[in-house]
Amino acid sequence: MQKVLTCAQMRASDKYTIQTLGVAAQELMERAGSAIAEETEKLLKERGGKSVLVVCGGGNNGGDGWCVARLLQERGYRVAVFPLTDKVSADCAIQRDKFSGEVCNRFPDEKFDVIIDAIFGTGFHGVPEGRFADAISRINASGSAVVSADIPSGLNGDDGTYGTCVNADITVTIGERKVGLLIGDGADVCGKLICRDIGIASDSAPFAGLCEEEDFADVFPPRKHNTNKGTFGKAVLLAGSAAYTGAPFLSAQAALRCGCGYTQLSVPEEVFTHYIGRQPEIILTPAPSEAGCLCADESFLRKLTEGAQAVAVGMGCGVSRGVYECVKFLLSEYKGTLVVDADGLNVLSAYGIDILREKSCRVILTPHPKEFSRMCGQPLETVLRKGPSLAKEFAAEYGAIVLLKSHANFVTNGKTCLFVTEGTPALAKGGSGDVLSGIVVSLAARGINALQSAACAAYLLGRAGRYAAEYPGNEYSVCASDAIKQLPRAISSLMRAGKEV
Repeated sequence: MQKVLTCAQMRASDKYTIQTLGVAAQELMERAGSAIAEETEKLLKERGGKSVLVVCGGGNNGGDGWCVARLLQERGYRVAVFPLTDKVSADCAIQRDKFSGEVCNRFPDEKFDVIIDAIFGTGFHGVPEGRFADAISRINASGSAVVSADIPSGLNGDDGTYGTCVNADITVTIGERKVGLLIGDGADVCGKLICRDIGIASDSAPFAGLCEEEDFADVFPPRKHNTNKGTFGKAVLLAGSAAYTGAPFLSAQAALRCGCGYTQLSVPEEVFTHYIGRQPEIILTPAPSEAGCLCADESFLRKLTEGAQAVAVGMGCGVSRGVYECVKFLLSEYKGTLVVDADGLNVLSAYGIDILREKSCRVILTPHPKEFSRMCGQPLETVLRKGPSLAKEFAAEYGAIVLLKSHANFVTNGKTCLFVTEGTPALAKGGSGDVLSGIVVSLAARGINALQSAACAAYLLGRAGRYAAEYPGNEYSVCASDAIKQLPRAISSLMRAGKEV
């Protein structure tokens, strides 16, 4: 698992390394410059390039740029530097004075093979103006390959937003990944993200961890021979309405593919016949309903969930008082792991979210940003900028696991925070969230702890989506059901990883 830091944490790590561990600031700058120079040289060799333009700001990011310029020049490349300001930090000045090559007083008209963006670092906030904005626009319009030093200049390193920003082909981030490189528009503007360790240490915990394949190596161990379906748990899905009949089926099919022993689907009695025979392995149960939506019958819910290690509720249910009462009963009476998705979340927002405080079960909430906006009472724009920190606060306040869905999924219990970036834009289509809820409840039914169930489910869906996009050869034609078909392949990849660990 890789560390993910806020910009403040990265600055604190720099300070700790310099002041406590005694590593000189210039030594760190030399290491950073060397790392960026190495990655730039790889790109130059791949493209057969010989010329480099380094665009430098006045801070330490600019100092890294001057260092890169010197190192590449020493390796025989033609290097020019375009400094954007004469006001520079002390460390930047030291590196500038070491460079003896070509210095431009304006942005060159000629095309360079590679442009290195060393204008702003993670400390930048706001919108670039004047010569800085002009330089960024010229870099983006140059047609050259672009390498950003640490972070694309103009990008907010904490929330992934920007006004004017460099569009990099490669970003060589130093030390640890920053939150803003993963969320918002960060993933689109940083291009290929390369993280280089230069010996920066920290005396505090990172904001989050970035999940890798190896982190889920133990989720699918080889099955013992002396087992039966009861060994692998029972998952119950309470879902659907007359208006939304597809969501329950997608969730239940996904649950079947992820290893639980029993998958039971309960849908409103008005639509029950719609599901008969479509998937024989699913145990079907009609649920009390009114006007096509679930209604709360305590004796039915108690019997339905008896013996179930995990229950999922909300997929395609519609927003009604009856659905809210079902969720309320499950929260107060059920003792296993409860996955609340889609309209299960929407009824909490509509009729009262404080019932989460009175739960008797482990709870996993799986909102997308708009659902979470309603849940936490913040504008959608705020959630899109501050989603991870808001989700962490919400999880801590309500004692739940929150899986905030996005291109960078964020999973937290209020203390531990995880990013899952395995996904693909191919999954930006209706039904993907229903598939995810089915995966989560299946893993939880098998006894996987709630936090890992949520994170692993996001990882599996992301990988299945990537595999699904291989068949049509594009990210536009993938449907949620295509991802379900690829879940076995995604699981097999994790099992192989488990053998290698």
